[in-house]
Amino acid sequence: MTDDRSALPPAGADRIAPEGKLDLSTVAALHVDLCAARAARIDLDLARVTHFGALALQTVMAAGTASRARGARLRVINTSDRLLAQMSAMGVTPETLTEGH
Repeated sequence: MTDDRSALPPAGADRIAPEGKLDLSTVAALHVDLCAARAARIDLDLARVTHFGALALQTVMAAGTASRARGARLRVINTSDRLLAQMSAMGVTPETLTEGH
């Protein structure tokens, strides 16, 4: 698990905290939330997410690219070991997911 479970966003940061599965049935709402975030830093808090699917991966990667293009930073925080394993199976980490590596 990442070590910033208790991290609170600083003033000027947006926090998005989806719950449950991030898959075809829920990723549209995540996309809306990510597009609406306008702070210099956006924290995507995955503490309550139980499944991170490929469509969620694509959505977060695109949001990371869009955030960087406008000078903002998207961070993925509070990622459980289960989600880390799911991300690893798709060849990403929370850091590479948002940094475009």
